[in-house]
Amino acid sequence: MRLVRAGFAVWIFREAWVTGEWIMLVLGVVFAMQAIFDIGCCGAAGCAVPRSDAYKNQSESSSGQEVIYEEVK
Repeated sequence: MRLVRAGFAVWIFREAWVTGEWIMLVLGVVFAMQAIFDIGCCGAAGCAVPRSDAYKNQSESSSGQEVIYEEVK
């Protein structure tokens, strides 16, 4: 993904130079900074979703306990 952002930055810089649309340099700088620092829209965490309390309680309470299954017909 880092190379894609770097590619976008180079392409945007080139387009800004060729067309003379210098405001596009801002977008090019944004993509270049994302490529240099390896960050995306969500930052370095990569949009990690924290575990819910229900999952934590379930995994803690089930350790060492016998599971009872019931057959459903």
